Amino acid sequence: MHRMAAADAVSYWMSQRIPNDEFLVYCFAVPRSSIEDCAARLRLQAAHIEDLCLRIRDVPGTADRPYWESVRPADDRVRVDVSSRTWSSCLTEVAGLIAQPLDPTRKAWRAHLFGPVVDAPAATGPVVVVVLQVCHALGDGRRMSRIARDWFTAPATPRRPLPEVRSPFRELMVDAGTALGGVLRFPGEFVTTAWRGVRAARLAAASVPGTAGYAPTRLNVPPGPRRILRVLVVARDQLSGPGVPVTVAVLTAISVALPEYLGDRDRRYGAELTVGRGGERRARNHFRNAGIDLHVDVDDLVERARLIDAEIAAARAAEAEPLRVAQRRASESTPAILTRWGIRSFDLDTPPATVTGVTVVSSVNRGAADLDLDGGEILFTTGFPALSPAQGLTHGVHGIGDRVAISVTTSPDVMNDVDRYVELLARALGV
Repeated sequence: MHRMAAADAVSYWMSQRIPNDEFLVYCFAVPRSSIEDCAARLRLQAAHIEDLCLRIRDVPGTADRPYWESVRPADDRVRVDVSSRTWSSCLTEVAGLIAQPLDPTRKAWRAHLFGPVVDAPAATGPVVVVVLQVCHALGDGRRMSRIARDWFTAPATPRRPLPEVRSPFRELMVDAGTALGGVLRFPGEFVTTAWRGVRAARLAAASVPGTAGYAPTRLNVPPGPRRILRVLVVARDQLSGPGVPVTVAVLTAISVALPEYLGDRDRRYGAELTVGRGGERRARNHFRNAGIDLHVDVDDLVERARLIDAEIAAARAAEAEPLRVAQRRASESTPAILTRWGIRSFDLDTPPATVTGVTVVSSVNRGAADLDLDGGEILFTTGFPALSPAQGLTHGVHGIGDRVAISVTTSPDVMNDVDRYVELLARALGV
């Protein structure tokens, strides 16, 4: 067992209030073997991936952060649905899975295989869709993309099973040991946090105030339990011109579609973008969310894209600012029981006066298109960032090889005319 990093523990505890499972979707051409054989192969391959042999173990009384413990992946981790369906009905099935979050103390991931699926984007025939559902604590978008790549390419050979001695005495001793460790850590962590907190407060007092965020729109409301998913798939070179990153191209398109959809071009719009952190990775979740102004007041879209690109660069550079470093270090040393108390006390019912962005955008490059499912080539990959009480519309930007998928996740309680927005977004993307 090993102790969870602070950022990963926060992700786990937040998931108990706002479900945040990740859904990594891979669309493959029809493989040589049956879908059941593909599932059997993936079960064998999962046992070779250390990250897929983990689950979370809580510490009694939240005396310390949870631990990761090794466990043999059960066969039911990979499920198969051989019903013939369309791509649209497949998305409906995935939307239903979003309403069934994982309990990572039992299983930190599960996979679903759907096939045959017809009418999928970028496909000329039936496809097989693999959906990998994981608890966010297991990794951010970049890490989970690497884990999924390792999973698809791992050996399909039996592995010696992990020992699972679960005697009541052993369980009692493990719980007692982790709780005692947390109790012994508490005084040192408390003092360290207080010292680091004072330093962060001094830096904050001397810093220039940042932007106040953006006024909420009718999209920034609780989404309810239902989900609607849509996906656009485009060629990378069609999406962005020379020198224009994919993320910038999509954000520029969103800056055109959102004001038109909402019917209000005379206000500020921003997107809450997940920005990967640089430097040493000390947690599985190595990113932060940053507000990116969409500069809708600039009519020249080339200039607008340049300004958005500069915003993203500034957000990445801000990670090295002394204030942010001090705040992050104070958070990392905060005793577990205080962190969880803060999360439990966070008010999710009162609408916020401002939001970091009118929508959320998560962008991940999943590498070369050299994955296959028993001979079935990878066609595209996508994902669906979670909604929250203040975010009823999210976008995913996922590339593999020369194809990029732009996903839209919302709720019928927020967008009952989502296809109108998707049409506006497609037009802005030039597809």
